Amino acid sequence: MAGNRRISKLNDRAYDVLKKSQSDYLKTNGFFSTDIFSISSDAPNQVRAAIEIANRVTFAIFLQAVIDDDVETVKKCLDAEPDLISGQPDKNLVIESKLTWQKFYAETALTMAVKRKQIKMIELLLPYYDKLPQTEDIIKAKTEALSAWVFYETQKNAEGVDEIIIPQEYAAYAQSLIDVFQEETFPNGDPGVNGIPLNVALSEKTECALESLFNILLPKKAVKLDDYIDPELFLLALYKTYDDDHDNNDEGFENWEQRDAFCIRMIGLAQSVLPPETTNIFCSGLYFFEENTKISAHTNSLKLRNGKAFYRPSRDVRSGLGFEYVCDNGGYAGNRDAAFEIAFSRRDLEKICRAKTTSFRKYYATIAATAKPPSLRK
Repeated sequence: MAGNRRISKLNDRAYDVLKKSQSDYLKTNGFFSTDIFSISSDAPNQVRAAIEIANRVTFAIFLQAVIDDDVETVKKCLDAEPDLISGQPDKNLVIESKLTWQKFYAETALTMAVKRKQIKMIELLLPYYDKLPQTEDIIKAKTEALSAWVFYETQKNAEGVDEIIIPQEYAAYAQSLIDVFQEETFPNGDPGVNGIPLNVALSEKTECALESLFNILLPKKAVKLDDYIDPELFLLALYKTYDDDHDNNDEGFENWEQRDAFCIRMIGLAQSVLPPETTNIFCSGLYFFEENTKISAHTNSLKLRNGKAFYRPSRDVRSGLGFEYVCDNGGYAGNRDAAFEIAFSRRDLEKICRAKTTSFRKYYATIAATAKPPSLRK
């Protein structure tokens, strides 16, 4: 009967978190379709298999909730099974966001949150570490996770204000995308004019550039977070390059149609892979964000001010953000004349990046520095 009691415990602790997701998850990931909560203790091998699958599914759902800023599910999982916070995933476990459709090889929950600069999620996860016995391994794991934060390099601009340095490879790629759109001739009609769909195919060269960026932002195969592009920094590169071109009266885009298309297709696509924490700020309106605003104070709507969804419903759909509209500076879905609203987003996105850095440096870098176990202290 021990097997039945174990299965019952799994059922009790994961019912509303796991069982409602069990069927879809098992089918998606190739497990057998047996109900893992109704196996008899007379079949011990099946009991052990059911326990293993239940634990793997629970852990995968937990990590997916972490990267999608699903606070309610994360809390339910950790309240039921606190050890999840320190769980080491299998090296081949892949976590797919159900919002952005990015696929990452799993790491510990805190490590993934730190590498994705999810301030709100870091704030949620840390107290659960404190509830565990403070062994040297636990302290070391927390410290190493917090140490994974990558700080942006900065320099003083002409006004003497710290400005984030855009990596050369990001700047060069952003400029190459602008160069492509400066040659766009709209062979299938001007998007959004005279009944032409906003997501109409552009010229072959432009569509190739779009596909290339799409595959960088949303590769079909999973990637390690350390090997993935920094979505906020790359978006800042697009804003900066576009802003610099906008101020250039001698060279650059030939017309506003090219500008609108670039803002929707390239900037919108880059926006679509932002983590939900940042997305909520975009939906509230970049223009209204103050640098001293607490990141976690933003509501979790994931909808733009005119009701349109920020995230597309699937990876490959050619509609929504990145194909039909871009999130403008006020939190609305912009399409025609979108470029007018984008020009000043660079300044406001940089505020968000600096605010996250300030919050981490103030609260969590100190923890990382002081929480080291005795054997690691200098």
